[in-house]
Amino acid sequence: MGTFRVAKTFEVEYAHRLSKHPEKCRFPHGHRLKIEIVVRASRLDANDMVCDYKALKGLAAGLIDELDHAMALNAADPHRPALEAMSSRVVLFEGQDPTAEALARRLFDLISAHLAANREIVTSSGARYAVPPGVELERVRVWETASSWAEYTADEV
Repeated sequence: MGTFRVAKTFEVEYAHRLSKHPEKCRFPHGHRLKIEIVVRASRLDANDMVCDYKALKGLAAGLIDELDHAMALNAADPHRPALEAMSSRVVLFEGQDPTAEALARRLFDLISAHLAANREIVTSSGARYAVPPGVELERVRVWETASSWAEYTADEV
């Protein structure tokens, strides 16, 4: 039996500092991230879809909004107090630098939890979109530049 996949892509302006990096990336700098979320299913729903793209958007929108125009830091970064003093939009990564790999894993885990907890999305207009049973998050890919990406995938079964 085959597998169907659909994806939704988001773009956000994002900054981080890689405190362990030996060169320029140890300084605060920004990226226009492209974040791709891919879900899969072995069958289509009653509307002949894996799930509606609006359902995917609803699953991830709050998490993506949290990153937009935020500064991501290792919670143990020695410059954290000074950087937090400049902005209330700080996203902390416990025990690791906010690399593209760490961000992909974080988003994967959070979106997976949202998917497990709530398979119905209600839009701002009140429309309801359900993520059908059997739909699984396959991967989250984070493009840090036009030529560089990292991804985190579901364990292969």
